[in-house]
Amino acid sequence: MYALVMFVCYLDGGCTDIMVDILRDEQECLVAMKEQNLRHAGCYPVEDFIDGFWLPANEYATF
Repeated sequence: MYALVMFVCYLDGGCTDIMVDILRDEQECLVAMKEQNLRHAGCYPVEDFIDGFWLPANEYATF
């Protein structure tokens, strides 16, 4: 199971992660991300997202 997670960064400098959907596998997740035109998003194993064992959005922000 993979979580499609969108990264949102605000003008005040804070960033947050929003889980958009949970999908069966990584390929399905990547297809959903492309279909929804999410540029600042990623696919992560659900267990890692829930447990917090992954990098937060502000480390992915390019702006």
